[in-house]
Amino acid sequence: MTGAPAFAASGCAYTTDAGTTAGKTCFDDGGDIYTVYDLDSDNEGVVGWIEVKQADGSWKAYARVYVGTGYNTHKGNNVDVTRESAQLKIVACRQNGSGGTPYSCGTAIIAGG
Repeated sequence: MTGAPAFAASGCAYTTDAGTTAGKTCFDDGGDIYTVYDLDSDNEGVVGWIEVKQADGSWKAYARVYVGTGYNTHKGNNVDVTRESAQLKIVACRQNGSGGTPYSCGTAIIAGG
Protein backbone atom coordinates (compact mmCIF):
# COMPACT_ATOMS: atom_id res chain seq x y z
CA MET A 1 0.00 0.00 0.00
CA THR A 2 1.37 3.40 -0.87
CA GLY A 3 0.57 6.69 0.81
CA ALA A 4 -0.63 9.81 -0.85
CA PRO A 5 2.13 12.13 -2.03
CA ALA A 6 2.92 15.06 0.25
CA PHE A 7 1.31 18.32 -0.73
CA ALA A 8 3.93 21.01 -1.22
CA ALA A 9 2.35 24.27 -0.12
CA SER A 10 3.60 27.45 -1.68
CA GLY A 11 2.33 30.92 -2.37
CA CYS A 12 2.95 34.67 -2.18
CA ALA A 13 1.58 37.73 -0.38
CA TYR A 14 1.84 41.21 -1.89
CA THR A 15 2.15 44.79 -0.67
CA THR A 16 1.19 47.71 -2.88
CA ASP A 17 2.09 51.35 -3.48
CA ALA A 18 -0.74 53.39 -5.04
CA GLY A 19 -2.20 50.24 -6.59
CA THR A 20 1.12 48.97 -7.97
CA THR A 21 2.86 45.95 -6.48
CA ALA A 22 5.70 47.30 -4.33
CA GLY A 23 6.92 43.97 -2.98
CA LYS A 24 6.08 40.42 -2.13
CA THR A 25 6.95 37.55 0.18
CA CYS A 26 6.88 34.05 -1.29
CA PHE A 27 7.08 30.72 0.53
CA ASP A 28 8.30 27.47 -1.00
CA ASP A 29 7.54 24.39 1.09
CA GLY A 30 9.91 22.28 -0.96
CA GLY A 31 12.87 23.98 0.72
CA ASP A 32 11.14 25.59 3.71
CA ILE A 33 12.31 28.99 2.50
CA TYR A 34 10.58 32.32 2.25
CA THR A 35 11.91 35.11 0.08
CA VAL A 36 11.13 38.83 0.31
CA TYR A 37 11.28 40.93 -2.88
CA ASP A 38 11.43 44.73 -3.30
CA LEU A 39 9.74 45.42 -6.63
CA ASP A 40 9.32 49.22 -6.56
CA SER A 41 11.86 52.03 -6.89
CA ASP A 42 10.15 54.15 -4.23
CA ASN A 43 12.92 54.55 -1.58
CA GLU A 44 10.96 52.26 0.75
CA GLY A 45 11.93 48.75 1.74
CA VAL A 46 9.85 45.61 2.06
CA VAL A 47 9.61 43.35 5.10
CA GLY A 48 8.14 39.88 5.11
CA TRP A 49 7.75 36.82 7.29
CA ILE A 50 5.70 33.67 7.74
CA GLU A 51 3.55 32.45 10.61
CA VAL A 52 2.45 28.86 11.27
CA LYS A 53 -0.87 28.07 12.97
CA GLN A 54 -0.37 26.15 16.20
CA ALA A 55 -2.58 23.46 17.73
CA ASP A 56 -4.07 26.01 20.17
CA GLY A 57 -5.07 28.36 17.32
CA SER A 58 -2.29 30.90 17.87
CA TRP A 59 0.25 31.79 15.18
CA LYS A 60 4.02 31.22 15.58
CA ALA A 61 5.90 33.97 13.72
CA TYR A 62 9.27 33.32 12.11
CA ALA A 63 11.98 35.99 11.75
CA ARG A 64 11.19 39.13 9.78
CA VAL A 65 13.32 39.65 6.68
CA TYR A 66 13.87 43.24 5.54
CA VAL A 67 14.98 44.17 2.02
CA GLY A 68 16.05 47.79 1.69
CA THR A 69 18.75 47.41 -0.94
CA GLY A 70 16.77 48.85 -3.82
CA TYR A 71 14.53 48.03 -6.72
CA ASN A 72 14.37 44.41 -7.86
CA THR A 73 16.39 42.97 -4.97
CA HIS A 74 15.49 40.10 -2.67
CA LYS A 75 16.60 38.19 0.41
CA GLY A 76 15.58 34.75 1.65
CA ASN A 77 15.35 32.90 4.95
CA ASN A 78 15.61 29.12 5.13
CA VAL A 79 13.72 27.75 8.14
CA ASP A 80 12.58 24.45 9.60
CA VAL A 81 8.81 24.74 9.62
CA THR A 82 7.27 22.68 12.39
CA ARG A 83 3.65 21.52 12.22
CA GLU A 84 4.04 20.76 8.51
CA SER A 85 0.33 20.07 8.06
CA ALA A 86 -0.79 23.36 9.65
CA GLN A 87 -1.97 26.48 7.85
CA LEU A 88 0.77 28.95 6.99
CA LYS A 89 0.35 32.73 6.78
CA ILE A 90 2.61 34.72 4.45
CA VAL A 91 3.03 38.45 5.18
CA ALA A 92 4.47 41.24 2.98
CA CYS A 93 4.62 44.89 4.11
CA ARG A 94 6.24 48.14 3.09
CA GLN A 95 8.66 49.57 5.64
CA ASN A 96 10.83 52.69 5.84
CA GLY A 97 14.22 51.45 7.08
CA SER A 98 15.14 48.27 8.93
CA GLY A 99 13.86 49.71 12.23
CA GLY A 100 10.67 51.15 10.76
CA THR A 101 7.09 50.07 11.31
CA PRO A 102 5.49 47.72 8.75
CA TYR A 103 2.50 49.17 6.86
CA SER A 104 0.36 48.43 3.80
CA CYS A 105 0.60 44.74 4.64
CA GLY A 106 -0.82 42.00 2.50
CA THR A 107 -1.32 38.43 3.67
CA ALA A 108 -2.03 35.05 2.16
CA ILE A 109 -2.93 31.84 3.97
CA ILE A 110 -2.02 28.52 2.41
CA ALA A 111 -2.92 25.00 3.46
CA GLY A 112 -0.27 22.89 5.09
CA GLY A 113 1.25 19.93 3.38
